[in-house]
Amino acid sequence: MKYITAKGQKMSAFSLGTVQLGMAYGLGEAREKMSEEKAFSILDTAMENGVDNLDTANNYGDSEAVIGRWLDSRRKAGKVLPWVVTKIGPLKHGSYDILRDDVMRQVEGCQKNLGTDTIDCLMLHNFEDYGDDRDAMRKIFDELKSQKAYKYSAISAYSRHDYGIIADSGFDAVQVPLNVFDWSQIENGGHQKLADAGMMVFVRSVFLQGLVFHTPEDLDPRMDFCKAPLARYLELCKEFELDPAALALSYVLSVPGVTTAVMGCDNADQVKANCALFDKTVQLTKEQIALLRDAFAGIDPRVTNPGVWYNSGKK
Repeated sequence: MKYITAKGQKMSAFSLGTVQLGMAYGLGEAREKMSEEKAFSILDTAMENGVDNLDTANNYGDSEAVIGRWLDSRRKAGKVLPWVVTKIGPLKHGSYDILRDDVMRQVEGCQKNLGTDTIDCLMLHNFEDYGDDRDAMRKIFDELKSQKAYKYSAISAYSRHDYGIIADSGFDAVQVPLNVFDWSQIENGGHQKLADAGMMVFVRSVFLQGLVFHTPEDLDPRMDFCKAPLARYLELCKEFELDPAALALSYVLSVPGVTTAVMGCDNADQVKANCALFDKTVQLTKEQIALLRDAFAGIDPRVTNPGVWYNSGKK
């Protein structure tokens, strides 16, 4: 497993996403919420294979509570504990007191679920909760910091948001989507602003809803606009001598400032496979990154927006 140290915190490059542990999750056929025994097996396997940080949220079903019970079992056994990121939100706005009360209520719930007085990393789940009232939110987070309610502060955002605002926020970390097809925040300097601010940068959606695992021939007919970019991507995989998953992950880990990639797993075997995948990643050369940029910067924006993939291919 590869590791990085940011803001004095050492962590694995693989951050285990845990939404699957707390609720039925995924596309396609209806999926049942996994058993606690299976969730514990996934968490144990992650730790055994070098993954030392988890990503959860207070609205991931009972993921926080499951993790809390697992953490308690490890404490009692004297085992090493992971670093845990959890998220709060959406939040109630209207006045400072309303906002503060809701933040405090949600943070107390997270502390109770995780069985700790000090959360490793407390993240706002919605950029708008910060963007709509920045001064108030900073004041509330400063108060929580003085109470030692968390060690690091963070905010989650999408590529449509203003990364400059995030870089100037004073938060320690940020979680954003990043994949080889979406160059919008690379081209406009957004990612560089995050790096220059010294923030820990956690990235998600590395495989773009699994697009990199397809071939142009097996795509849904409504996704014809994805065929050419995907075909070019597979050509570059051959040229770089990397399989589609390894190139996708190597790319995001080669972007300056990126700390970890958040990836969920449905079972222990998938955890092991993803750990092996991280060991296969390489630092891409400037020439390789330039080829990727030439191929995908400025492509049809529908490619990077899964929400419109099945909208009959219409713009």
